Amino acid sequence: MRENQNVFFINMLGGLSFYYGDEVFTIKCNNTSKVMQLFLVLLMAGEEGIPKVQLLEALYGNDDTQDTKNAFRILVFRLRRLLEETILPKDNYIKMSKGIYRFGSSLTIQIDAKVFEQEAQKALAIKDGDQRLEALKKVCSSYSGEFLPLLSNEEWVSMESTRYKNIYFNCLRESCNLLQERREYEDMLTLCNHAINFYPFEEWQVVQIDCLLAMNRYKDALKVYENATSMFFEELGLSPSEKMLARFRAMSGQIHYAMGTLTDIKDSLKEKEYLSGAYYCSYPSFIDSYRIITRMIERSGQSVFLMLCTLTDNKGNPLEKEEILTEQSANLCQAVGASLRRGDLFTRYSPNQFLVLLIGIKQEDCEITYGRINEKFREKCSGQKVRVRYYISSIAEIRNDKSRLSFGSSKNCWRKHR
Repeated sequence: MRENQNVFFINMLGGLSFYYGDEVFTIKCNNTSKVMQLFLVLLMAGEEGIPKVQLLEALYGNDDTQDTKNAFRILVFRLRRLLEETILPKDNYIKMSKGIYRFGSSLTIQIDAKVFEQEAQKALAIKDGDQRLEALKKVCSSYSGEFLPLLSNEEWVSMESTRYKNIYFNCLRESCNLLQERREYEDMLTLCNHAINFYPFEEWQVVQIDCLLAMNRYKDALKVYENATSMFFEELGLSPSEKMLARFRAMSGQIHYAMGTLTDIKDSLKEKEYLSGAYYCSYPSFIDSYRIITRMIERSGQSVFLMLCTLTDNKGNPLEKEEILTEQSANLCQAVGASLRRGDLFTRYSPNQFLVLLIGIKQEDCEITYGRINEKFREKCSGQKVRVRYYISSIAEIRNDKSRLSFGSSKNCWRKHR
């Protein structure tokens, strides 16, 4: 229940809604329409108003034509009519004086985004550490999402959205610093969880992992890492950042299991079921396997080759169309797994690339391996204009920075590069 019945409250963070007193109401137009944008720009301009030139630029960009000016006049007329149909008191809300447009009213107007900014400024100005922390926590908890997300493609909205996000992140970083000094990790986790709901790709998971590691919750930290890297990879096609990989190594070295017999430990280490074909693992695990195998062959002299498989179109350009890439990447993954031996290792490096470790193979057998993978792949996508390009190097050559061997699906032959 809102105390002041004469308050016109507008929610713009995380969505768009209007309240008059304690009653919600709507305006009978699409939330992404020009007439709604006109209304929102005027509200954001506040008592100072906005020059007509800037208003036209926000609504129409650089299109300064007579048609634009006529369309603007119609917009103003339509907005006045729509406001008359709401529960707001009847008034001439859109005022113009000396080329300045403003939303004028005797109502008390509150916009959640502006209230958020004011509270953030107050909190950041507090000198006392404890009071500053409490105020910042309240500010961070009150943030309810991006500014006008349905209009995110509009330039003026995008600029405001970035500004409010930066204000939020400044408060969040300061809160986390203060909480870390006090070792209040649970509160840090709560604030980071809140941020990840709105900005899942800003790597607040790194702070989450640090909190969990500090609390000795290594398995929880590993779960956050796995979920985050999977999401980054599937949504953006990004491999884990160096920060994320560093956290992974820190926690993987500190995960402790209950004491048990050697038999129990062996049971937990072995594969749950016998699977034919190459062993698939996550990219971080592949990195560790690659490095240990590199050390091993220093003693054994065993030959090991690294293969990079890249999905391309007929012209050799990397495959990028999401719907095609998703399907063909799954096909290539199955083809690689089914074509290689149990002692071989592979991982997905990017949305259109796989890395394979071929262990104990001879140079002349690499082409045979390529042929098996290509045959399996073509069975799954025969007739489609998709190709797989292969590059192969021996680990010894990579270690010594020597020549690279490669071959592609367009030619069944070897090429040697120096």
